[in-house]
Amino acid sequence: MNKSALHKLSYGIYVLTTKVNDTPFGCIINTAFQITSDPPQIAISCNRDNYTHDKIEESKLFAVSALAEDSDAEIIGTFGYNSGKDMDKFAKHPAATGKTLGLPLFPAESAALFECRVTNQVEVGTHTIFIGEIVDCDVSRADADEMTYRYYHDIRKGKAPKNAPTFIAEDETDIKSSWKCSVCGYVYNEDLPFDELGEEWVCPVCGAPKKLFTKQLNL
Repeated sequence: MNKSALHKLSYGIYVLTTKVNDTPFGCIINTAFQITSDPPQIAISCNRDNYTHDKIEESKLFAVSALAEDSDAEIIGTFGYNSGKDMDKFAKHPAATGKTLGLPLFPAESAALFECRVTNQVEVGTHTIFIGEIVDCDVSRADADEMTYRYYHDIRKGKAPKNAPTFIAEDETDIKSSWKCSVCGYVYNEDLPFDELGEEWVCPVCGAPKKLFTKQLNL
């Protein structure tokens, strides 16, 4: 079975957030889609290992910030490759407050914003599909194009986090001489040698410094 066929389905890149007792929580997801128009509802898929998953179950609320193509790479690194159990993700990326439910949102980094109240959930193996009625939504940047998974993968050279439904473990035999980010899995194999990059260079996906890259051997 060629699982890369799954990459031909359409996905986006979203910051999924919620709030419990005034404490914000968030992670990166790539699955969010409209399922009804009256009332307007969307569904999101969240890995059950994500700390944010449990907080959505507790609060029965979630917000989605649909990241724009020009969004800061570090926001994906912070929310996609770290756990809220280990760090305060919002310390580095302060969020705005939603007008209706008061949930964390990122209007400057996003093309559109949604605040939702959970109406149902379905357990599907590693993930839970949360269905939410849209309580409020807005186009945050009319001039911005939403980031698709294809753009993230082909242009940004990003890799899916291990908790993403699109994650496929790499076949190490396919790896040639290159440098790999130990945080997000981005592989640098551009024409300019890695050693010639300035020390200020950081991973274009998650913002990790050069010292967190490891050299991959020729196989």
